Amino acid sequence: MLDGAKTCKVRWHFSIFCQRGLRGELFMKSIERFTDLLCLGTVEDWRNRIFRLGRDFGYEQTRLAILPDPNAPMEAEYAFQHSNYSSDWLNKYTAEKMHHIDPTFAHCISKSIPQIWSPEIFASLKPKEMYEEACVYGIRSGVTFPIHGARGELGIVCFVSDVKPSRHFQREAIHHLPELSCLRDFIFESALQFIGHECQTKINIHITRRELECLKWSATGKNSWEIGYLLNCSEATVNFHFSNIRRKFNTTSRQQAVVRAINLGLIHPS
Repeated sequence: MLDGAKTCKVRWHFSIFCQRGLRGELFMKSIERFTDLLCLGTVEDWRNRIFRLGRDFGYEQTRLAILPDPNAPMEAEYAFQHSNYSSDWLNKYTAEKMHHIDPTFAHCISKSIPQIWSPEIFASLKPKEMYEEACVYGIRSGVTFPIHGARGELGIVCFVSDVKPSRHFQREAIHHLPELSCLRDFIFESALQFIGHECQTKINIHITRRELECLKWSATGKNSWEIGYLLNCSEATVNFHFSNIRRKFNTTSRQQAVVRAINLGLIHPS
């Protein structure tokens, strides 16, 4: 039998495991919700689906831009981009090369974490002027997600709302960050077919049985410790498997690897 302290510790671990399991269920639902992006055959259907998903999360406007060639200049004409922003604002933004003063774009160049917009981000003179102009077109608050591909692709996904920045908006944005992060990875993976960077076929990738098990559990929202517990191996061993998976799949994150595995038909979101 367990003594009191050990019993308490086991109960605590079980409680944490169950809480993570609930988050895992939400993660699985997100995957099921976004998988159809991988199956849409036209750019029009694809981008309209993305815009609908953005609206489902409370963001009236969505913008995405990907620079496929790391050696190309960071200019609009070299980017694969789609948006339901006002065409007047897009034309002005492009003509005046506002991405050179846009702090959200600068964030994506050097960072990989999401950025929730706040007045402080646009505090300096030029960004503030740009932001005040953008507000006229319903671009007041938002969340920006950087894209960094293993081949040097650089991109940005912005989910934007006309509501004023507030604590309530920030709380809602934080609440949806995991799902929107997952959506960002599905957007990037599904965009590859349209920008000429098709991922490798199943034939070209060999993964071990253990690596496949790690991918399947990761797709349910499990972390390294939980996967190690389920597979009866150490957390370090699980991390080692994912390091190999990322290398084989040519991805920069575990979540990207899961999305690619789904796209390749190696695992199924069900």
